[in-house]
Amino acid sequence: EEQRGETTAYTAIAWDLRVPWQEHLEERIGSNQESWFRIAQDAAYSLASSEVRAVRDKMLADSDASMALDRLGLIVPSGSTFTAWLSFLRGLGLVLTGKIALYRQALRDIPQQPGFPYDIEWPEKP
Repeated sequence: EEQRGETTAYTAIAWDLRVPWQEHLEERIGSNQESWFRIAQDAAYSLASSEVRAVRDKMLADSDASMALDRLGLIVPSGSTFTAWLSFLRGLGLVLTGKIALYRQALRDIPQQPGFPYDIEWPEKP
């Protein structure tokens, strides 16, 4: 409930639960509303979670190309000494901890957000 000037705004969440018809279903629901409410709430949560994960997975797939080794701009050294490989390893380390890597980790962390799956803070793609 939120007061706004001379009006009051109410926010409510409705859950929809579809079950096969059964005799005396209305009575069963009425006598155990709390349990049916939890079942409907869990079903809505599962659906919302699946939808958010599908969007997140698409965003991860879209960013896969950014992390492909052939697109990172790293030049593999031809020498076999540590000095020859040091610059390559530094560049690889920067890529693995850079902005796109942080973005991808933020996408993977979405299910751990406190408001998941109803209140998501989507990371911005670098």
